[in-house]
Amino acid sequence: MIVASLVIALGTLLGVSAPPPAAQNAPLRISSVVMSSKLVKTVQPKYPNEARKKDVQGVVTLDIIIGKTGKVESMKVTDGPKLLVKAAENAVKQWRYQPMLVKGKPIEVETSVAVGFKLLPPKKTAGKGKAKS
Repeated sequence: MIVASLVIALGTLLGVSAPPPAAQNAPLRISSVVMSSKLVKTVQPKYPNEARKKDVQGVVTLDIIIGKTGKVESMKVTDGPKLLVKAAENAVKQWRYQPMLVKGKPIEVETSVAVGFKLLPPKKTAGKGKAKS
């Protein structure tokens, strides 16, 4: 306690200020589970042809900032196959959320989303031959 007081006093005497508090306008980090319950509009990604041809599957993970209106304002890719990233980004930027309120006022939120891509096996068509008796 005495050491902390001494450091603050020395800093004041030397003209060094304490580090500023965390930015009050920074987005609040909210879990993806909580934010998924706030989703009001999702858009499914379109599977890229090149990824389909190369049999690329996987999950693209994005860190997103949701603005005060519920619109996705920005995003950063944190993981996923490169051939699937653009399709995931194009879909997620169309998603809409209920605005998150703190003390009745909308705030910006940071969260993570995962967009999965899985190729389905080709559909089998029924044969047109006669059934054997």
